[in-house]
Amino acid sequence: LINKSLIDAPFTFVPPTAHVANCFEFEPRKGIIAPGERQTIQISFKATLLGMFDEEFQFSVPGSPMPAALRIKGCIDGPNLHLDVKEINFGDIAFGLPYTKNFRLTNASPASLTFKLRIPDDGSGPVVSCYDKMRNNTDPSWRKGIDFSVKPKEFTMTPSQGTILPQGHQDIEVTLCSNTVMEYYQYILVDVEGIGEGVLALTVMGRCIVPKLTAYPYILCYDECHLKEPYERKFLVVNNSHIPGCYGLIAQKREEDTPVFYSSSKPCGIVQPFSVAEIPVTIEAQKLGKYDTSVL
Repeated sequence: LINKSLIDAPFTFVPPTAHVANCFEFEPRKGIIAPGERQTIQISFKATLLGMFDEEFQFSVPGSPMPAALRIKGCIDGPNLHLDVKEINFGDIAFGLPYTKNFRLTNASPASLTFKLRIPDDGSGPVVSCYDKMRNNTDPSWRKGIDFSVKPKEFTMTPSQGTILPQGHQDIEVTLCSNTVMEYYQYILVDVEGIGEGVLALTVMGRCIVPKLTAYPYILCYDECHLKEPYERKFLVVNNSHIPGCYGLIAQKREEDTPVFYSSSKPCGIVQPFSVAEIPVTIEAQKLGKYDTSVL
């Protein structure tokens, strides 16, 4: 603002009424300019809408028939974000085993963008991994099943949020550890700070299957055994499916009158597709006689 008069010129910014005009900030908003002097006004702009704009801003000066006016026009472009894939397809996956895919989020905008990823239909409870269960074959869930009172959070995205510099990119890992036998058709939504939610959407597909594992032979014969001496036999767990399967030899509940103790040095494991796992079982007879014991 320039005062070309011979007297002081007080000025006051006139607040605008248009919505786009509210995206602008002027500092200072009022003051006095001495004769022949000038006042620099700093303008800050933070867009909340997309598209063209053409706005006039006024500064009133007492005694002046016309306000000092400034016209600002331009175009607000949205974020220029790109995904390097249209979808992520996990294909057939095994229950409780994590699978990871990757995609890239690229920022072709002239400004940095802060993003956050989310999957609206995902749960919030703890997810059950076969690798965690394999560490403890005494876990009650081996007998009673898994408690899903709270829907598990099956998807993990790393990183799930961050800032991408202009012309930069971010590689992101998506891990699915399914705890639900179902077909997946969900979306990863990309929220951009200051722009909006769900600016981009990436389709995620997959199908969770529980493979059928079979044991062979069905009966292990230990023949004659001495009291409280260990004897080992082996049986096979066969996986004829195209996905891996997790097995667990449930820990024996031993009582004072239990006639035969059994255990295994390899109670839990993963059987790969179209493969066989060999499971050793060691028994110790605690009483004389002939007994049948079920190994679960």
